[in-house]
Amino acid sequence: MSSSPTRSHSSSSTSTTNKDERPRFFDSKTKRLCWAKAEIVAGRHPERWRKDAAGNIVCKRFCNCQGCLCFEYDHILPFSKGGESKVENCQILQTRVNRFKSDKDQVDRTELQGFSCDVKFTDMTDLILPFVIVVVGVWGANSIVVFCLT
Repeated sequence: MSSSPTRSHSSSSTSTTNKDERPRFFDSKTKRLCWAKAEIVAGRHPERWRKDAAGNIVCKRFCNCQGCLCFEYDHILPFSKGGESKVENCQILQTRVNRFKSDKDQVDRTELQGFSCDVKFTDMTDLILPFVIVVVGVWGANSIVVFCLT
């Protein structure tokens, strides 16, 4: 049984039955399998780094945030258009790209790439910076610094 909210397939909100309800969000098992099926980033720890459906590098620690390494779990066929919250309909997308995709169901990969943050790892990164520092927030008492080890 999923603990995520449910929505009805039915357009009528007054008469819904259990068979018409479906979970809106991906459960933890589905998210784990969705992450596992995403492309691995060569030379990077596979449990921490993946490429999203548009080829963007994302970090597992940055789910549901707004930075260039952040991502969200996306319904390939949008939930609003009947897409189920199952692993076959799940992909990871950089948050910015997912906001562009929204409820579109026929979006080309190259179109998604046009809304990406451009983050690349190079050999120089390996030599100079053994970890990526992501500053979230603003400088001052409310700043948070997160270290995502490679």
